[in-house]
Amino acid sequence: MLFEGEQSFPVLRSVVHYHQMAGTQPVPHPVGRGWEIVEVVTSGRGWVQIDSEWVEVLPGALLWHMEGDCTIGRSDPDEPYSCFAVRIEGSLAPRHVPRLSFWPEVGQVQALAAETIRMFLDESFDRSALLDYLYSKLRYRSLLYEYRRDTVSVPEQLRSVRAMIESRYAESLKVESLAKAVGWSVPHLHDRFRAHFGTSPRQAILECRLRSAREQLVGTGLSIKEIAVATGFTHSSAFCSSFRRAMGMTPKAYRDAYYFG
Repeated sequence: MLFEGEQSFPVLRSVVHYHQMAGTQPVPHPVGRGWEIVEVVTSGRGWVQIDSEWVEVLPGALLWHMEGDCTIGRSDPDEPYSCFAVRIEGSLAPRHVPRLSFWPEVGQVQALAAETIRMFLDESFDRSALLDYLYSKLRYRSLLYEYRRDTVSVPEQLRSVRAMIESRYAESLKVESLAKAVGWSVPHLHDRFRAHFGTSPRQAILECRLRSAREQLVGTGLSIKEIAVATGFTHSSAFCSSFRRAMGMTPKAYRDAYYFG
């Protein structure tokens, strides 16, 4: 049991592929303080209670239960659910993923279950490493679903503008040409872009240029002037000024700190 002020070290307590028996119902388990339980449905039909409502969960549903949540509590008697379940004790982190997300490639879930259950049962394998692997894999899939869902909700015109920025940031790209390409006025593009992405098209172009510049500074031997030209800046002084404002250091200082080579 963890008490206030005690340090928590997460421990992987179980990794199982659970199969609910036909004609029976599961007992929903409340999640206590310091515990996290992840269930990924691999077959059948079940239901979980979220905000006092029973929500159906089908193959691919990824449930991340934390303190105060309950695990799957109902099953279809004729088509009982199965799930890949991971139990972790000793985590006091706040909620960092959606309660319910989706991993559509169920075959990948089953492969992950088979691999990690085998390693969990092998006493010679480091369980802390297995926990790191499982935690990051499941968290990534949960956040990836959220990211994709948010992307789908973005209007087609904005997705087109974003794609143009990502692919053509190194060109002399003007906001006016982006607006014209999707049939919008510049003010309307600004308003919609900021509403969905929290920034302006011009700032998004700059961010793409600086991201590419950082990659080239640490991963290539190109000169700073060559990188400035390759990432769409009109001259190296403009590049250095923008880089310093964004990163708090000069391109040279960044390269000296992070260069791999």
